[in-house]
Amino acid sequence: MTDEGTVAAQRRSIRPLLAPTDPADALTAYYALSYNPRRVTLTLHRTPAGPVDGFVAICWTGRDLFVPLVVLRAPEQAAGDLLRRALLAGRPYTIITTPALRQSVQEAMFLERQQINEVYTLVPSAFRPVINAMVQPGEGSFRFEIRSRDQIAAAAGVNWRSDRLAEMYVYTDPNFRARGWGKAVGAACVKALLEAHLLPLYTISEENAISRRLAHALGFQDSGAREFECQGQVRSQGTGAWPKSCM
Repeated sequence: MTDEGTVAAQRRSIRPLLAPTDPADALTAYYALSYNPRRVTLTLHRTPAGPVDGFVAICWTGRDLFVPLVVLRAPEQAAGDLLRRALLAGRPYTIITTPALRQSVQEAMFLERQQINEVYTLVPSAFRPVINAMVQPGEGSFRFEIRSRDQIAAAAGVNWRSDRLAEMYVYTDPNFRARGWGKAVGAACVKALLEAHLLPLYTISEENAISRRLAHALGFQDSGAREFECQGQVRSQGTGAWPKSCM
């Protein structure tokens, strides 16, 4: 990781590449521009004339202590080389970028999983609070839970938040579904975020019909923004074989 002064200078150079309040850029902007600078490494790409036109940000997060999160923006023709320059061969990473860079990432990485995510934004006027006495605050800010015999049956919270947006999650244990508990904890989280003057975002896999129905029930609508998310290891330059750790 680089020092905070270097990260600050790098962040100033990439800021024009991102629109932090656009759902398509929100997650990338948070991690590349606002996340703890002591836990971020930035690698920049420049045009032949010198200006920065792309970057890779490697972030060590609580999302997975052993697999860094990587966000990427770059011209298609430069994305693969930028990944190979920034990432260590043989180490797993989770990458989130735009669908336009999907092929570039696939060519540069050995991928173990990949998906397209849909980004939903809350329509505040469509939100209706849910009253459920079983919902209780959990540990940390904006965390709400329903427990059954000391087991977490449903939970909602925040993956990340900026000064204006927050990406939330909702989880319901399969043994406790179809009871409305996911909607109850999700509504509690939405209400708390709105009271904090934060606009909730909700990101789901395009194949997750259950989460899509929940998003609509809470008052979210599809923003039209999409993310390409994958996990894998970067290919060594000039090799097409899978690394031993992936076999």
